[in-house]
Amino acid sequence: MTMLTKFTPSARQAIIRAGTLATDAGREVLSTDLMLLGLIETGPLSIAADGVTAVAVRAEIEDLHDQPQRLLAALGIDLDEVRRRVGEATSLHRDDPALWQLRRSRIRPLRVTLTGPGIEIPLDEGGRKVIEVARWSSGQGQRALADREDLLWGLLADGSNASVHLLQRLNVDLSAVRADLLRWHDAA
Repeated sequence: MTMLTKFTPSARQAIIRAGTLATDAGREVLSTDLMLLGLIETGPLSIAADGVTAVAVRAEIEDLHDQPQRLLAALGIDLDEVRRRVGEATSLHRDDPALWQLRRSRIRPLRVTLTGPGIEIPLDEGGRKVIEVARWSSGQGQRALADREDLLWGLLADGSNASVHLLQRLNVDLSAVRADLLRWHDAA
């Protein structure tokens, strides 16, 4: 059984989107900044009311991670075009959740990997923590499946991760978001 079955379809879609974003960006691990972007790109959240958009989050991420793109451009290589072509070559059924798995290694229990069509990407420490906190949060709410808000709860659980810093740079009132999540959790 894959860990993805412990999430609602919309939460699975957000995790899968984050994995494809990480792979498309040439990342070696799936981290919290792209998990936040995947979450925002796949549907509305309580933080959307605070003006956080996928465009704003993407711009912040690119500001932090575009050094390789600049270096390749100096060599005449258009990294966006390379990614587009790779995406086209591997996009057959890329969004079908049935073809994706989120698994914990039996040999290395701290290693969690997201695999799908043409993609295999481990989660970094922060990404793994998001998944674990989301599953814990759903259990606390007596829900069988973790939802998108549980993923957001996981993203906010560690104040030192990249997604929290990104939201702070976008002037998000994190205490208000946490209060909204608590109300959602109590009502769910």
